Amino acid sequence: MIPLRTVLSLVLPATLAVLPAGPAVAAHYKLFVLTGQSNSLGTTGGGEPDPSPGTDPGDAGARFFWHNVADASTSLGDSGGQFTTLQEQQGGFYAGNATHWGPEMNFGRTFYRAGVRNFGIIKASRGGGGNTNWSKSNGGHMYTHVVDTVTAATTALTNAGDTFEIVGLLYLQGESDSAGEASIADTRLSELITNLRNDLPNAANMHAVAGGIAAAGGNRNTVRAKQAALAAGDPTISYFENLDLQPQLYDGLHFARAAKFTIGERYAQAFFDAGVCTPDFGNLVFIGDSITQGGLGFPSYRYRVFQHLVDRSATYTFVGSVTGAYQFQDVTASTPPYGGQVFSNVHDGHFGWRAFWENGRVPIPSNRRSNNRGEGTVENWTGQAAQYEVDSSGNFVSYPDPLAAGSGNTGTTYIPDTVVIMAGINDLAGGGSITQLRDDLATMIDQLRAANPDVRIHVNRLLYTNQGAAFRDKVDDFNALLQPLADAKNTASTTSPVWIIDASTGFDPVAMTHDAVHPNTEGETYVGDRIAAGLGLIATPLDTTPPSAPPTEKETLDTCYEGNEIWTVIFMNGWNELNGTGAVKTLSGDLTDLRYDHSGSGLATMLDGTATGWDAGNDGDWTIETRLNFLANPSGFMLWLGTGTRRILVEIHADRTQDFGADEFNVAHNNLDGQFHVYRVAHDSIAGVYHVWRDGDRLTPVDGAPYDQTGPDSRLLMGDFTGGPFGDDFVVDIDYVCYDLSGAYLPPGADADGDGMPDEWEHRNFGTITGGDPAGDHDGDGNSNLDEYHADTDPWDPESSFRVSSISEDGQTVSVTVADTSRERQYTLHESDDLGVTDPWTAVAGPVPGNGGDLVMEDPGPIGEKRFYVVEAGLP
Repeated sequence: MIPLRTVLSLVLPATLAVLPAGPAVAAHYKLFVLTGQSNSLGTTGGGEPDPSPGTDPGDAGARFFWHNVADASTSLGDSGGQFTTLQEQQGGFYAGNATHWGPEMNFGRTFYRAGVRNFGIIKASRGGGGNTNWSKSNGGHMYTHVVDTVTAATTALTNAGDTFEIVGLLYLQGESDSAGEASIADTRLSELITNLRNDLPNAANMHAVAGGIAAAGGNRNTVRAKQAALAAGDPTISYFENLDLQPQLYDGLHFARAAKFTIGERYAQAFFDAGVCTPDFGNLVFIGDSITQGGLGFPSYRYRVFQHLVDRSATYTFVGSVTGAYQFQDVTASTPPYGGQVFSNVHDGHFGWRAFWENGRVPIPSNRRSNNRGEGTVENWTGQAAQYEVDSSGNFVSYPDPLAAGSGNTGTTYIPDTVVIMAGINDLAGGGSITQLRDDLATMIDQLRAANPDVRIHVNRLLYTNQGAAFRDKVDDFNALLQPLADAKNTASTTSPVWIIDASTGFDPVAMTHDAVHPNTEGETYVGDRIAAGLGLIATPLDTTPPSAPPTEKETLDTCYEGNEIWTVIFMNGWNELNGTGAVKTLSGDLTDLRYDHSGSGLATMLDGTATGWDAGNDGDWTIETRLNFLANPSGFMLWLGTGTRRILVEIHADRTQDFGADEFNVAHNNLDGQFHVYRVAHDSIAGVYHVWRDGDRLTPVDGAPYDQTGPDSRLLMGDFTGGPFGDDFVVDIDYVCYDLSGAYLPPGADADGDGMPDEWEHRNFGTITGGDPAGDHDGDGNSNLDEYHADTDPWDPESSFRVSSISEDGQTVSVTVADTSRERQYTLHESDDLGVTDPWTAVAGPVPGNGGDLVMEDPGPIGEKRFYVVEAGLP
């Protein structure tokens, strides 16, 4: 974790943002305790900006008390013994960390957006260390610190006349656990929860949520498994994974800004899942145009939001002046009951309307009120006005207007508690300016606040349409005005928050609309999910595209055929031959290799392994490997690999290996040197690329190569490509062909950047296969990252190092204990009488594999006057 040896002067905020003084009205608070090591503390060494405290209305809505430490005797800073608003905390102790903030920021913001009120967060985190620090029975100082911090916080509440209950524990710890600590991570967490329930005031029903650590490998995998298993067997404990956030570890261990926001959301959702708190939206209205109303066979994104409201058991009542979709051509959308609730379909979405009609700045045309499109303005819907203008200025009609046939308006008015606005695309399409539209939305916000000074307002960025680049740019220009608008409105009111929701980023109007403008089913789901996230109902959906480079090694693939298992007199095991009269087959070498002689033939003859089972899973991630020795290869040899809808074509020539056409990679080497060479291809189906290695050396770019051809093809072919010159006259010995349909795997020892640290180890510790500096020493323990790899120790933990913990003598036997050994390394004990000067170092024990803990190695030889020992760690 963060090295504790680098000590700088503390940097304290100039002022603490304290909750404003107000009338002494007693309240009852639900309190949540956050503790753990550096990702709970939240590091800022990635160079990203702070969370801009105070810019989100939720920052002032949450009560926040903290006291963070580096160790048992070093305080990082506190909130001055009082509750404040949500904000970053003091830094300056750890190099590069001017401040600290972690999951508490978006946890509190998410709760507030979801309508949760009267809650507080008490944070007592530290910069690193194993779970022993939180063990009461082992005298862990963090246990005492958590209890003391919570006691101080609750005393501050009761002194003000408030009451409380401690309902939640947010736990994020485990990256630094030793092997011993990791093996009992479940027991340690269970004991912590039980002790806190007993020792903290009003905490008997405290629900615990453990967030999974994202750094992978070794003890960390054990920690995750133990914590997850504990939660699976105890309904009062929850657990969520964060392995998908590995690409957002800015240094291979610590979460970057975006990941910290995501984890905060996930904590909030876990407590919603457990029923600790319930989202509350009161009277909920959606205001907008056709995209909000729905029609033409589509129910609108509102139905998807409704499903999330039901899933969260949220408190809400849909309000509005219109019920149902735009009624045209007798086309209706299906909105079946969900989770036992009926979709009431009440709203203020008005098909084809402009924002300036909805706020009353421009009279609405009378012919825009038919087909269930509604009537009136925001002030009419909220009971603030009894009339509105139609067709021309000064032409007032009553609300509801008895002449507005087919409007669908019931005349019902409402006081909104929560408003979701998506309006303006028609304004821009009709030639309106972006600034006028912004001002029209500002007027609408003012009108809603006049109806309810405490109304919560969520304004959506406009969606893209498939109407040309110029209009897309106009949408972008307008969307850029929304956050400044929200900031200005939040400055003007401390009781009526305004948030901006972004469902436009990633919205593809080609694939996600049915008419270039209105979302289809996929589009409504996409938009509805992001609006639900904006309301705090779900965590913001992430881009699920995994890293394009395979991060995991696998030496032995699942399905293998020796040459003589492909052909022995006849083809077998599903193998066959395409255009099979142009090649001579014999067994060679030890009679397990297949010699495939295609000399003198112009036929497109290829080995065909499609029916071996290859076509059962070749549309997903897979890996194929073959070991070949070319005796002749004047015109090329093709690996033809179908994925169902695409083709991967790898050309092997006498002097190079390349993709089809050599557009992406073309690597020179000698394929006619009389030696066998291993060719491996791995397919990443989600990223839509493939990777190629020869003898473990990467040939493709790190990000992979794109498909070579498009076409319905699931074949596995090897040999000639066409009836033309390519593929003529090759002769090849085939040792084996193996494939694995369970994933895309690195070959053992693959090292894309040639820095001596294999890709798998580098990805596990630094987030990408090229992310580590071999000369770097991130944990400051004196061992380079390359040395840490050789010993398989943790390059981010100064307590994880290759070391001898003890040496003892019993008679003529010397016992040397190596601490925290790795099961992936072998250890050898060497001895010399004079440090190898005249008496060479001699192995006296080993090599023996590590055991995951302390390894005792013995020298039973006679003891002289002096003897020196060296322990060597190496790969098996």
